[in-house]
Amino acid sequence: MRCSLFFIYKHPLCSVVGWLGYGGNLTWRKQEYFIEHVLGLPISEGSLAKMQRWFTQSLEPSYQQWLAYIKQPGVRCVDETTYCIDGIKYWLWVATSNSVCVLLLAPTRSSAEVQKLLGENFQGIVSSDCFSAYSRMPAAAKQKCLTHLERDLEALKTSRFLDNRRFAQQVCDILDLARCLYRNYHTGKSSFEELAAFRQVIESQLLAVVDHPPEKGFPADAQRLASRIKRHWDEWFTFLSHPEVKPDNNDAERALRPIVVHRKVSGGSRSDWGAQLVAQMFSFLETVRLQGGNAIACLFEILSIAGRSPPGLQST
Repeated sequence: MRCSLFFIYKHPLCSVVGWLGYGGNLTWRKQEYFIEHVLGLPISEGSLAKMQRWFTQSLEPSYQQWLAYIKQPGVRCVDETTYCIDGIKYWLWVATSNSVCVLLLAPTRSSAEVQKLLGENFQGIVSSDCFSAYSRMPAAAKQKCLTHLERDLEALKTSRFLDNRRFAQQVCDILDLARCLYRNYHTGKSSFEELAAFRQVIESQLLAVVDHPPEKGFPADAQRLASRIKRHWDEWFTFLSHPEVKPDNNDAERALRPIVVHRKVSGGSRSDWGAQLVAQMFSFLETVRLQGGNAIACLFEILSIAGRSPPGLQST
């Protein structure tokens, strides 16, 4: 049986096994069942654990290359989500570019973790929500997610206070105009110079709203959003002067969705190395998706060139 299992490593089937728990979201017990009843190769959970450790070691060189790339100047969408290791809450931080995605496992939700991900002196553009950790992150420019702001504004449109509804509608109209200008540029209906020139116009319109409250002042909900807008004033319309930037950080949220599904299925990891494999595997899967590759074929290629011998395995 050892020879049969070794055949897995020398054959693209090894990448199928590596994909099962992450792209396929199968638990270890289901992976064991699949290998035995579909591939016809009985395997113990201990041997499966050895195989997973081999994946961790083999993916590490590529993972470090992706991490080095993501620290270079460019547009980076960032976000974070919780992940448990043996019942203890950790965080998975994500940074995406047009071609590479990296997830970093960290024990806290502080700005220090963002700097580990992007580097202490990041010279690119950071697109994020309004979480305070991103505010302390150095960058050449920042873009705050319009979608997050628009969700809160939509909620205000149903408020029983007229001034809340009026504030929400006025700000939404301005954001809609900014998005329309951005789409016009990307569809060839306007030039870069025209797009960049409109930023000052848009910001002037928004300032006229947030700086001119009703006679009795904004209601509390509108005031909270007005304060948020002013606190991040230079970060709402970066996409008008840097059209390579998107007006939201949906790319980062999209990269985290598979993690959320995996977390519900697995309940987290029971070991540090297992959690690190989660970060590596989902970095790999999202990077392959961005590059339009075949995940199973690309994983086999990485495992083949890693230069690490597979562990000896035994069947059940």
